[in-house]
Amino acid sequence: MKIEKSPLPENSAAAHYPNVDYSDSFRCRLPKAAAIRPDDLMLAFWTTMPGWLRLLFRVRNLLVKPFGLKTGEDVDTEALREALETGGSCHIMSVAEKTPRETVISLDDKHLKAWLSVYVEERTVYLITLVRYHNKLGVAYFTLIRPFHKLVVKSLFRSVMQKRGF
Repeated sequence: MKIEKSPLPENSAAAHYPNVDYSDSFRCRLPKAAAIRPDDLMLAFWTTMPGWLRLLFRVRNLLVKPFGLKTGEDVDTEALREALETGGSCHIMSVAEKTPRETVISLDDKHLKAWLSVYVEERTVYLITLVRYHNKLGVAYFTLIRPFHKLVVKSLFRSVMQKRGF
């Protein structure tokens, strides 16, 4: 299975968010049509992380805590499932937008705001990230994590899709 960088899909709501400082999009083309709900994939991205990635997030949380940034400790699967279904909030994230083909969540902190979108278009699944900096701390933070971000997103995307049989 190939996860590749892609342009933001034009029909995605996330592709039209204003005042974004950073964006990326990765896609996975499916070999055959499949019934995929964006909520299910979003839930999997937050609840089925490989061990090395959980460790990386724990290190990140230790490093950012002195700066007063939010830390995303372990996510409660049922609370997140309910938030995704109802368009609500859970822990550090809230549902920003929801359609049958797309789920966009937002994570807002004092340094930046990020949106993550799962968008399904026929036989292609997209994972989209958008970031808006609030201040210089946001710029510095994202500059440091950007190389890890791309690695993490591609690896997690591949892992989630493989676990779903694609």
